[in-house]
Amino acid sequence: MTPGQLIEFFREPVLETIGITAGALFIAVVLGAPLGVAIAAGGPLGRVVNAIALLVRAIPDLVLAVVFVAALGFGPAAGTLALGLQNAAVAAKLFAELLLAVRREPAEALRASGATPVAAFLVGLLPTAYPAIVGFGAYIVDCVIRNSVIVGVVGAGGLGTAILQALNLADFRAFGLFFAAIALFIIIFDAFAEWLRSRAPAWVAGVTLLATGAVGVAAFAALSSTPFARFAQAPGRIAHFVARAFPPQFDGTVVHAALVGAQETLVVAAVGTLGGALLALPVAWLIARPLASGWMRGTGWRPWSLVPELIARVGLSGLRSIPYVAMGLLATLVVGLGPRAGAVALVLITAAVLGRLLAESLELGPFAAAEALVAGGATATAGALVGLVPDAVPLFATHVLYRWEYNIRASTILGMVGAGGLGQQIFNAQELLFYHQLLAYVLVAIVLVAVSDMLGALVRRRLVIDTVLRT
Repeated sequence: MTPGQLIEFFREPVLETIGITAGALFIAVVLGAPLGVAIAAGGPLGRVVNAIALLVRAIPDLVLAVVFVAALGFGPAAGTLALGLQNAAVAAKLFAELLLAVRREPAEALRASGATPVAAFLVGLLPTAYPAIVGFGAYIVDCVIRNSVIVGVVGAGGLGTAILQALNLADFRAFGLFFAAIALFIIIFDAFAEWLRSRAPAWVAGVTLLATGAVGVAAFAALSSTPFARFAQAPGRIAHFVARAFPPQFDGTVVHAALVGAQETLVVAAVGTLGGALLALPVAWLIARPLASGWMRGTGWRPWSLVPELIARVGLSGLRSIPYVAMGLLATLVVGLGPRAGAVALVLITAAVLGRLLAESLELGPFAAAEALVAGGATATAGALVGLVPDAVPLFATHVLYRWEYNIRASTILGMVGAGGLGQQIFNAQELLFYHQLLAYVLVAIVLVAVSDMLGALVRRRLVIDTVLRT
């Protein structure tokens, strides 16, 4: 394939992915900021906005994309709006929490001196919260980038659509090229998000986030078929779809299929979380710097650990660069269709994420006890097991609980690529245009995710309380 052919091969899906990413970011920032202010202000309006944001956040991103594809048709418009609205709900929550966390005295003093509410907010609150807002903005960038390459598996445009088409046609050469493009896309934009978060001046980060709208427009304008008409028609089409989908169909067949799908989703999430956590333990041991590089006094530098540490770090970085839906597609090729593929995909992705988080938990812990044991004659391994690991257990347990909540969402979605779970029912209903069934399955998915989030929050709160009482 010549360079010109390669450019033409990637042109449309890459432009669609860039447009989806930039457009969703623009929507998230423009909608999320005022919604966050409304939530932080409280009152009846704030409570209504917060309830709506909670509902939107409870819908897995790919499930929302399915709904928008059903309403708007195939193409990047559905992916852009789905990701934009869900991340706007996430941004509203983060923005409200940041505004509530900063000191309010300057704004209150300005109001007492006669300043308008807008002036008091812009001068008294926003400058204090701005650095943290930029940091969370980079987090939103990271989420949108990763999700923009996977919404295509349900027909919402971009590299995800291209990779699924290649797989359906058994064109494994194209599948490999698009898969590599997805990994490269995420690696590049991950580095960009990290630069925004840690090195870029605050004003550069703010301008960059607000300028994404122009990038999205330019990317969509360069496509052979622009989606601008779909954006203009979106409100009417969505209203028409909702009218067609009501009431949800909860007959015996649908209820049975939903219960079986929910059971598979829970099993896949549980296996993925527990298996990934167990696999993460030895990997974290290899890359935690106090252990691998001898940062604890008395252990010394151990050159033999460099090779396994390097292999583990490269492996974790590579796995984290692969979206879980793409990993699910690979797993279906290896182990076949069904929940086993979803479990394999989640075990690998979870191990990569938790391996890094557990290593960081060990690195952040106090070294005094472990160093004292080493000074008394214990081996470095024994000193770390007794002196480092117990203090890291509560933090690691919190990470595992967060990952469980994430894996519930992910396992719901993996069924859409043939990896079992409730997502398979959602995808089948979308493909067959059974909109009453589709709405029923989407409502079940929302309840499943919401209940999981609430239970996880309760367990985390209890874990934090027990840890404080012990200390």
